[in-house]
Amino acid sequence: MPDKAAAYMQLALWGIALSEGPPSSLRQWWADERAHREDYGLTDEQIETLVEACRVKVQQLQEVDRPRPQPKPRSTSPWSRQGSLI
Repeated sequence: MPDKAAAYMQLALWGIALSEGPPSSLRQWWADERAHREDYGLTDEQIETLVEACRVKVQQLQEVDRPRPQPKPRSTSPWSRQGSLI
């Protein structure tokens, strides 16, 4: 039977990688999973691996969530569209 902590790690890393919601949902998941991490007996090193995976994913989610600057509208002056008359 595989180590419970290793199985939890594998599943948690998979879940972190797949998360697509707002960063706050991943932070809430982390808080909600505290008891499970303790139950499965994760080492400090394993917890740090999960923390780093969450940090990276939150950073990615924030970049996607960041509003992009809108391009400036083009001038619609009739003089600019008319072109040369010669």
